[in-house]
Amino acid sequence: MRGRWWPWLLLVLALVPALLIQKPRRQLSVTPTQSFSEAIFANPDTLDPALASTASDWAAVSNVFAPLFRETPNGRVVPSLVSHYSLSGKQLILTVRPVPLVGGGHLTADTVAAALARPLWPRVNSSAARALLGAIVGAKAVMRGKTPYLSGITVDGRQTLTIQLTHAVTAQFVKVLANPILSIVPASDLMRGGPYWQLKNLDGTGGYALANWVPNGSLTFHRRSGSGPAEMTLTVFPSFQQAVMSFRNQAVDLIPVGASQVTRVPRSVRADIRALPVPGDLYLVYRRAAKLVSAYPDQSVSGWVKRAFAGRVPSLGGSWPSSVPAARRMTVYVNQALPEAVQLAQTLQHLRPALVTVRLVPEAQLASLAKQGTINAYIGQANLFKSPGVMVPLAPLRQLWLVNPQLGPVRDFANGVVNWHSIAVKP
Repeated sequence: MRGRWWPWLLLVLALVPALLIQKPRRQLSVTPTQSFSEAIFANPDTLDPALASTASDWAAVSNVFAPLFRETPNGRVVPSLVSHYSLSGKQLILTVRPVPLVGGGHLTADTVAAALARPLWPRVNSSAARALLGAIVGAKAVMRGKTPYLSGITVDGRQTLTIQLTHAVTAQFVKVLANPILSIVPASDLMRGGPYWQLKNLDGTGGYALANWVPNGSLTFHRRSGSGPAEMTLTVFPSFQQAVMSFRNQAVDLIPVGASQVTRVPRSVRADIRALPVPGDLYLVYRRAAKLVSAYPDQSVSGWVKRAFAGRVPSLGGSWPSSVPAARRMTVYVNQALPEAVQLAQTLQHLRPALVTVRLVPEAQLASLAKQGTINAYIGQANLFKSPGVMVPLAPLRQLWLVNPQLGPVRDFANGVVNWHSIAVKP
């Protein structure tokens, strides 16, 4: 028996070349034309746009669901799921595009009518949606749970519906319908899926469907219609620096960059920061009658802006007022809800630490202080002083992102998240 092992040895040796010539191992990450990864910094709390509030929430829901209208980077409101609309007295008449739904079928006027009522249901309890839709006839009855439908919305045909308000319809209400909180979620999703509808019945209008969710790890979405990557993954990172490290290692393609984080991006990839347009501009506003208001540095306004954003946000070309004496102490008030304004103010303070003091206040308080004339200068978007102030143009508002250089155009939503359909790969 001991001598019979050698035929098996010969057989194994004969098979070795075949075993070595195997199918190449599949790469761990698919090519950019197939899949992209975007960084988020917390697990989403919800995939319901009516309840979304965090950046992680919006990164997902804005690509799964779409609103009837959308706001462009220059502030215009244009149709999204609507092909035509008209205003007449207290009525808004909409013609809905028959866009494909992720779960099958196409969008109809019936779907839209039910979707506008859904966030007002007591079981959804969206305070934001209640504030936005409260002017529609019958909204209070839906909020109180007396009926699931808005009596002020009538379906006139397969793709046409009429919305009746309690007051005259203006362009402002059209802008309300562009709010991503009111993105169209088929009511059948919630009815069919119960408390776990978000995990299995996301038959949205945005073209992407949830494929997999690893808590505190990642969310993977597959494209069902429209253009854009076949697969998008939202990956949770514990810190901005770890996300940037992954970007440098080409493990993540998109990272949101806060205004205060620009200078924390390594110089080796700082050129990959893109400044995507957001409506509005920032100004340094002086009260003209103030005596001690100037503490601007010995460099130009464009140099200040460049310093604040590491050269990634353009300057509007403003200049320091020559009529105001330099080297005087100044307290600069800032709307704390504008990160870019805060960054500019804190950079000015860094340039002139002995002369500049920064005060961060809520927007309403800033407006009140300016109208009362109790402050001398602030950074904001409009002249809030009673008497005309000196407005120094600083920089346009921008949403900053680290973007894989292999990507072509990338577009922002109005709420500051990337529109996956706008992502393209450079040829």
